[in-house]
Amino acid sequence: MVQISEQIFALKEIWDMDFEKFPLASFYQKYPFLIYENLLSKEGCTKIIDSLNKKEDYKARLITKGLDEEIRKTTLHQPTKKIRDMFETIINAKKAEIERFFNVLLTSGSDIQILEYKEGGFYKRHADNASEIYKNRKLINYKLIAPQRKITTLFFLNDNFEGGEIEISDVRYKDGSKVIFKPKAGQMIVFPSHGLFAHEVKKVKGNRFAIVKWWNGFEG
Repeated sequence: MVQISEQIFALKEIWDMDFEKFPLASFYQKYPFLIYENLLSKEGCTKIIDSLNKKEDYKARLITKGLDEEIRKTTLHQPTKKIRDMFETIINAKKAEIERFFNVLLTSGSDIQILEYKEGGFYKRHADNASEIYKNRKLINYKLIAPQRKITTLFFLNDNFEGGEIEISDVRYKDGSKVIFKPKAGQMIVFPSHGLFAHEVKKVKGNRFAIVKWWNGFEG
């Protein structure tokens, strides 16, 4: 394995692949990702969920393959201006810190997506800005298909469900254990969008809500 921060190692076969690994936090950071807790109260998160117009939801599509529920089973909700403004206020308060941490200047970004994983929902292993390239069923590289995506911010709106963990597929803690996040309401995780941080969402029992935004940027 290849050490990429004080406590995190990447699988060597992934590290050695020829795809862009910018941005990446300093080797001297404890972790190569950021975790923010309690950015919004549980009550505030619940109000957002309750405000969603369930009649206007639609199934999420893959960035290259359209709708494929063998890979991704997710529902999207159209964000209101109030939700957009609230999220932008939260993220803008952390923007300078995120830029310093990853040595990246964040410019514009995608519109936010409000994701709902209903009963049985999941998302198989994927990178947020690239598609996987396989040869003889073995992953050999990533093809960049959304180069504007540099940083992923993922904000969790609830935690009253089972499953739904996010596993960063190809990195490990120092003791060799997997990197898995159990969502907590009001929590936000921030990580690079490239293939080194390919991840999956485990199958959900219940309903799991989150807000995602991908940020454009260039080296700071």
